Amino acid sequence: MPTSTSIESVSEVFFRVGRWWTEALTQGLLDAEIASLEGWRVLGALRSGDGFTMSDISAAMGIPPPTLTRIVDKLVEGGFVLRRVDATDRRRVLIYLSVRGKTKVRRLARQEAQVKALLVEEFGEDTAILLIRTLARVGELPVGRR
Repeated sequence: MPTSTSIESVSEVFFRVGRWWTEALTQGLLDAEIASLEGWRVLGALRSGDGFTMSDISAAMGIPPPTLTRIVDKLVEGGFVLRRVDATDRRRVLIYLSVRGKTKVRRLARQEAQVKALLVEEFGEDTAILLIRTLARVGELPVGRR
């Protein structure tokens, strides 16, 4: 059955894109050490800063705090993430990538680069970049907005 791209089938288009993106990104990443996409998402988010609170991560990623705690606990147990008391506010605990976590994140960066290269090859660089930026904006839209 051919994929329809009419406006009436927008939900099917987004479901297919979500499935494709998840499969393309996680191919070769999920293993015994990090077996969930959510674990990889947290590692990926941590690479962009110098320590985040659990609240920061939860809000930015839309992961409920209890779920995030379980994910981070597994990453700490695996030696990929460290928890440290904030030097400026001892009440806050910050989450950092460990050396092992930084090594693991390099795999994620390579996988992302391969997916981006595939998009560039298929659509050209300008269109691929526009697609990525547009989808980023879609992901920031409030649900239920009219």
